Amino acid sequence: IFHLMEIIGAMSCGWALDRQSNQAEGAPKITSPLHNNRRRKAIECLVLFIIINATGNILAFCQEQDALLHGVNAFDISELKALKPSLAFACWGFADAQIQVYCYWLLGHLYDDGGDHSRAVGFYKCIQSLGFSVGFYAIPTSRVNALTQLEISSFVFVSGTVLSLFQLPPHD
Repeated sequence: IFHLMEIIGAMSCGWALDRQSNQAEGAPKITSPLHNNRRRKAIECLVLFIIINATGNILAFCQEQDALLHGVNAFDISELKALKPSLAFACWGFADAQIQVYCYWLLGHLYDDGGDHSRAVGFYKCIQSLGFSVGFYAIPTSRVNALTQLEISSFVFVSGTVLSLFQLPPHD
C-alpha cells in the first residue's frame, strides 16, 4: 500500500503544483495573486503534507501503544486490526511522494541554469540518500525502539517542514 500511495501521491501532487487555473481553455487568465500563484500552491502542498504525515504518525503511535499494552502479535492482512497500520503506511507513502515532488518542483523554480539545477538535484539526492541510510540502519528495533524511531521521524518531519517555509518560490 505504501508504494501504491507513492504513485498516487506523486501524480496528484504534481498535478496540484502544476495546474494553471480552473478556467476553461480559451477563458481569460485570472490575475489575482490568490489564483495561479506558486507560493500559494507551495503552502497548500505543505499544509496537506503536514496533515497526511501527521495522520500517519498518529496512527503509528496508536499502534505502538497497543503493542506495548497487548504485546506484538502477528495478524492477517484481511483482519480489521490491519487497518490502522495499513492506513499509516498509506499516509506515509502519499506524504513521501508528495514531499519529493514538492522538492523537485521547488528546485525547478529556484534554478534557471541547467548546470546549477543539476548540481542542486545532485546535492538533494545525496542528502536524501544519507537520510535513507540512517533510517534503514535504525529500523531494527534492537538498535532503536519503535517509539524512538517515531519521535525522531516526527522531529525531522516538523523541522524539515518549518525550514522549507523559509524557501518558498517567489510570487508569480
